[in-house]
Amino acid sequence: MRAQALLVLALLGAPGLTLACRCEQRPLAEYFSTADVVVMARLVDVAEQSGQRELTFELLANPYKGRASKQAPFRVVTATNSAACGVQTDIGAIYVVFGNEDRTRQGSPAVDTCSGTRVHLSSRLEQPMGFVDVPARFVAAQLNALFGLDVLGEVARHAPRPDDRANESLIGLLDLKALAHGGSTRAYATPEKDARVVGEIHTYDDVVSREIGYEIDAAVVYSAIPGWFRVKAEEEGFGWISADDAGTWFAYEGLPLRRLAYLTEQWSGLVWPSAGAGLPVRADGASAERPREQAVNILENTTIGGMPWFRVEILEDGRCAGGTPKVRVAGWVPGYGRSGKPNAWYYSRGC
Repeated sequence: MRAQALLVLALLGAPGLTLACRCEQRPLAEYFSTADVVVMARLVDVAEQSGQRELTFELLANPYKGRASKQAPFRVVTATNSAACGVQTDIGAIYVVFGNEDRTRQGSPAVDTCSGTRVHLSSRLEQPMGFVDVPARFVAAQLNALFGLDVLGEVARHAPRPDDRANESLIGLLDLKALAHGGSTRAYATPEKDARVVGEIHTYDDVVSREIGYEIDAAVVYSAIPGWFRVKAEEEGFGWISADDAGTWFAYEGLPLRRLAYLTEQWSGLVWPSAGAGLPVRADGASAERPREQAVNILENTTIGGMPWFRVEILEDGRCAGGTPKVRVAGWVPGYGRSGKPNAWYYSRGC
């Protein structure tokens, strides 16, 4: 026994001999949940420096998770050999990449085969590679599903509630009837008539506002409780306006319907087959006219668990380009993005 132990120690210390990388294969959902960045990307360059291998990828779509950008190269660092769990390189191959921001080297996330990073599709492979629980042909759909769960979780955490008195996201627009006749409207510190007056609103320049129609302004509302609306004065901060001083109330969920609408940069890029249910599909893209906004037809709305949802048709290009725009994909999107800001808006002045 002693002789065998000495032999093992000798082999471990022998030059050129290293222990092979051993990683137990895990379900796709586990790799996803433990990663900070998840992307599907094409390997375009490999460079070695400081004993590490830097891999440069071109993203095929916006990230499933994390802050990588489709408009910029995405770089990760890995070990130079498979014995140290380094990711093998295949220029031009499609990879599924799981990166961790708390494991960075040279300013880039560090990845290895234990993180789940692997070639998904390559000319060198007879078939695409999947995971222990997900066949290759279902990997993209499963990543969409996991991404969708993350999105809906963040939306639920940050979406505004109309009765939340501390909310700071738009829930609708309000016409201030006195302003139409040259009058003014008082804003109170709390929703009570005997509360301290925090501001006097003479024009819509005195309050955060948006256009409800062509050159027709309305105040942005952040909370709505019986008899009161919370607005934000440009200088004094938030205040409450009595319903007695208000004109027409326009709830957010009705504003973009059947108008020249678009999905804002808050949109995750996902479209669901039903409101709040089903496997979402990726529909990333933007109008050539306004690259930060996705042109859509918004056909109807519904509310699920207090969250507005819009049934949309994603258009190939904006309706201002002329002709009948082609519908690329149709389905449902939540009314708010992951930050709690509106997913949809409209062009109040048309094209």
